[in-house]
Amino acid sequence: GTHIVRAGASIRLFIAFSGRPVPTAVWSKADANLTLRADIQTTDSFSTLTVEECNRNDAGKYVFTVENNSGSKSITFTVKVLDTPGPPGPITFKDVTRGSITLMWDAPVLDGGSRIHHYVVEKREASRRSWQVVSSKCTRQIFKVTDLAEGVPYYYRVSAENEYGVGEPCELTEPIVATEEPAPPKRLDIVDTTKSSVVLAWLKPDHDGGSRVTGYLLEMKQKGSDKWIPAGQTKQLTFTVEGLVENTEYEFRVKAKNDAGYSEPREAFSSVIIKEPQIEPTADLSEISRQLITCKAGSAFTIDIPISGRPAPKVTWKLEEMRLKETERVTIKTTKDRTTLTVKDSMRGDSGKYYLTLENTAGVKTFTVTVVVIGRPGPVTGPIEISSVSAESCMLTWKEPEDDGGSDITNYIVEKRESGTTAWQLVNSSVKRTQIKVTRLTKYQEYSFRVSGQYQFRVTAVNAAGNSEPIVDTTTHSISLVWSKPTYDGGADILGYVLEMKEEGTEQWYRPHTTPTLRNAEFTVTGLKTTQKYQFRVAATNVNGMSEFSESSAEIEPVERIVSDVPVVPQKLEVIDTTKSTVTLAWEKPAHDGGSRLTGYVIEASKAGTERWLKVVTVKPTIYEHTIISLNEGEQYLFRVRAQNQKGVSEPREIVTAVTVQDQKGKYLLLKITVKLTPDECNIYKTDTENINVFFSFLSSADN
Repeated sequence: GTHIVRAGASIRLFIAFSGRPVPTAVWSKADANLTLRADIQTTDSFSTLTVEECNRNDAGKYVFTVENNSGSKSITFTVKVLDTPGPPGPITFKDVTRGSITLMWDAPVLDGGSRIHHYVVEKREASRRSWQVVSSKCTRQIFKVTDLAEGVPYYYRVSAENEYGVGEPCELTEPIVATEEPAPPKRLDIVDTTKSSVVLAWLKPDHDGGSRVTGYLLEMKQKGSDKWIPAGQTKQLTFTVEGLVENTEYEFRVKAKNDAGYSEPREAFSSVIIKEPQIEPTADLSEISRQLITCKAGSAFTIDIPISGRPAPKVTWKLEEMRLKETERVTIKTTKDRTTLTVKDSMRGDSGKYYLTLENTAGVKTFTVTVVVIGRPGPVTGPIEISSVSAESCMLTWKEPEDDGGSDITNYIVEKRESGTTAWQLVNSSVKRTQIKVTRLTKYQEYSFRVSGQYQFRVTAVNAAGNSEPIVDTTTHSISLVWSKPTYDGGADILGYVLEMKEEGTEQWYRPHTTPTLRNAEFTVTGLKTTQKYQFRVAATNVNGMSEFSESSAEIEPVERIVSDVPVVPQKLEVIDTTKSTVTLAWEKPAHDGGSRLTGYVIEASKAGTERWLKVVTVKPTIYEHTIISLNEGEQYLFRVRAQNQKGVSEPREIVTAVTVQDQKGKYLLLKITVKLTPDECNIYKTDTENINVFFSFLSSADN
């Protein structure tokens, strides 16, 4: 049922209930939260809700609900509190002039249980505290306030009244100034256009009409039309009108708005045709000093360049002649006003000139940025030449590395290793030139040498990024690779190849070549370790970019490179014995084997007085002495010997004078004779050229 109470009295709602099991009882309010002033008393058979000193806000529908495991039941009590009305709805206004304003509002949500008879309208100057009644019997929800002082800010409030009195007022939070419309905005400009939009900008009015400008209204019409239509509203001094028809001519205007209304419009100086402007592309490289970027190998580098142009230019990146695309290492991000190229895990092969090409319908422009990736230098260029050899010193000479790692070579490190040992000994770690005299060597000791920027003699090159791998005397550890061209070139000529390699047991691929691409389908990888295995893969490039990499090769172990040369001549050929049918020769191995292991020695013979040389025999490379048999007694022969390796045979080492095949004559002859007399007699025998003395001596029985 409905319960009616006067404001200030108490609301008391009672209800009895039953159920098994005993139900739970809950009070709620249908249209709002239950007031904290509500006192609820509940037993197993009844419940009471009491609200003391009620007001209009306590009116509404109260719901009582009981529930157990058998079900639930609800009952609704309607409570009507007789009180003054609540505040009217929000106040709005219009038609603000220098001396008047029109106010509007909504009826109160709570009428206090009685019909609204009329409204009370009041005003207050912002500088005062007292309110002045403008109308106490307004029967409508709109009222025009007149006789306002121009330029004076006023607050306004409205209260509703019923038979129980005047309710709470609704008040404007900000004062309103009696004013007039503002002056029109100044200078409407067309800033930019696209194929479907236009950007407009203007200046604020010279005066605001007495109240703050709260916004601007944009209007437009097609050229030749008389109907202006709204294009948008904003509080800013610029606005973008979108959704326009390309190649259509439009006119635009703007109005300022304050509390009094809209100003007169300000039109643009001229109409505009909606289309994309033609502006040649350009790039700003001022943030990149000398257009040069330097980074260490293994780190990332970024080329970030602001760009412009209309329409927005097409962006293309190239490294030398190779067009760049996004990969695991390369990222390209481009917006209408910026392009960014990022390369992570940089390698020496990433060094070079990067070309940024911008192209639109207004033109084409190309910009260049040089990138230098600094790494350890490559091995010095061999072979290491050994000269001026003496008993205790020698001179080493080498050439600079083909790849300096992107930084000047600061010094070389020279080391030596004695034959038969594995330990390297430092000779000099601060060699500035590509030559050094090595002293304090041990006579008759064989040495290996190497040179590096800090390195059988061996040499290592050094720059700011570190040390190169050493190059070892006259050989190099390398692998020569050859591959086939792709079966399909992608519709464009193959410009080159990109080779990558990785060591056994690692996942890091890197380029062994310093140029961005290789022109030929072959390459020799140098500076490898003989104890290390490697894998290789290759990709082809054309003007459209780079192909996928080939399947990687099987693991390859490098072998020492064979120098393509024959040995030098053997040393010290001489005759060490003759008989009536043989000649025995001896020689020493050559000073240099030509870069590969010797396979033998070739012995040749020629009868004196003839020019015909005949091969006698080829002996093993470990043999330095040989007896030539079946020669004619008394004849003279010339002999020579050649060293042989995989490349061929050396120049010959010859006997200077002809050799006569005959028995050698002895110088001393011991005759053993058994005698019983004292050996005091000495006989002398003569040959054609010398005397032979024969001495007699006793022999023991053991000598007989």
